[in-house]
Amino acid sequence: MLQKNKFPSKTELTRIKTLGKFEDLYDNNQRAVLPLHDLILKQYEASGDVPYLAHAIPSKISDFYGDFVQGDVDRMTFEYTGDESGIDTFDKITEDNDVEERINDWATEQSLAGYVVLLGYKDAEGKFLIQEVDQDQYFPQSDGSVVFASYFRDYTLTNEAVVDEEAPKRMYTQEYTLVGEDVTIARKVWSTDTDGTILEDLGEEAVRLHFDVDSEETLDGIGQLPIVQIDNGRRTRWGFGKSDYNDVMPQIGEINERRTHIATQLLKNLDAKIELADNEDLKNPDGSLKNFEFVMRPDNETPETRYITNDNPLIEASEIHISSQLKMISYVSDVPMWALNDSSAPEKVESMKIKLFGAIRKTTRKRAKMKKGIKKLYAIGFKMLDVEMGKDSDIVIEFSDVLPNDDFIDAQTEQVKVEAGITSKRSSMRRLEDYSEEELDAEIEQIKKEEVESGALNPNDAPVF
Repeated sequence: MLQKNKFPSKTELTRIKTLGKFEDLYDNNQRAVLPLHDLILKQYEASGDVPYLAHAIPSKISDFYGDFVQGDVDRMTFEYTGDESGIDTFDKITEDNDVEERINDWATEQSLAGYVVLLGYKDAEGKFLIQEVDQDQYFPQSDGSVVFASYFRDYTLTNEAVVDEEAPKRMYTQEYTLVGEDVTIARKVWSTDTDGTILEDLGEEAVRLHFDVDSEETLDGIGQLPIVQIDNGRRTRWGFGKSDYNDVMPQIGEINERRTHIATQLLKNLDAKIELADNEDLKNPDGSLKNFEFVMRPDNETPETRYITNDNPLIEASEIHISSQLKMISYVSDVPMWALNDSSAPEKVESMKIKLFGAIRKTTRKRAKMKKGIKKLYAIGFKMLDVEMGKDSDIVIEFSDVLPNDDFIDAQTEQVKVEAGITSKRSSMRRLEDYSEEELDAEIEQIKKEEVESGALNPNDAPVF
């Protein structure tokens, strides 16, 4: 049960701020998270003049793993094995929620925040729906309950038009608790202090006024909370998976800062000044200098006219430094360099698999978590829809290969297997061409027919000894 003056805790408030930073990184609002050094800022009169160069590396990392985890939807195995009623229920849940397509979104969030939170519920029409909950609204408690909390402004206490900052700040909470086999949902509206910590329960009327829902609800007999947390690999000591940005933020900040620094140098020095001898023809009648950029030189020096340029060898060194930071990001995140800097990838699939070994292994871990979470959601859905999953039934989720196959290499491999006697031609054909049983029978018959037409012995007419 929530206690005033104690929720959210300081640790939970810190987590909310960290999640906000990860969102800013993904949205490429990186200056709010990764500020520049004062040595760069002091070269500008106003901070708004700084040409901050944010590189969309965080979103590239998350989008990369979103695509890798989902794989090819057309080649994904997503089915229910069991009785007819179970198949119908499975298909309905899948269709109502676009599960196969949304895996990409869930995997992207899994990479961004370190975990994704999914809530299952039944709507007014009796459909089981899956809702993605913002991570900064998700607060699992030490007693096993889960709280969803969000802030809002209360405009009902005044008749005057007020700006957002003047309206009282409230928190709306929904606390899910497992009691036996039932789940209770307690909804409340709270006043808050300036830090966002709850103060007073404003009562059932406030819940109805702002959200038009019952303050209490019970989900009978589902046996577990209808909430699934899908982590990005192993959970940390804080109870959540780790964002893919967590360990590369220093490198991302360094790249942004060095690029901005180089841009500053180019802005100051790209337009070269001209140096020429002092000459009365260069002055206006009033003695002022004519309007062009130059540097005056005493008459006793060489009269040669020349441009003054800033040949800074450290700019080239900075490019090498930036490249080394990209390599470190690739090493830590397992996203290949060619995906980060748009360089050419290996041409052969086998070479690509070697280069992407770390990314494939990491994707496999992410997929394992995703698969387990999705299966749990379906089990919750079956419970809510009062459909029994048989003992021998199962939800089969098989993702496609992360990388495209090399058809020639695959055919050679199958040929070796057949010739070595470790597989049948029928099984080999099924793996290579993904035939159904009917298509496989028809293809084998066609092969036999063509062999007979070419002069081979018809196996159906072979002599019997």
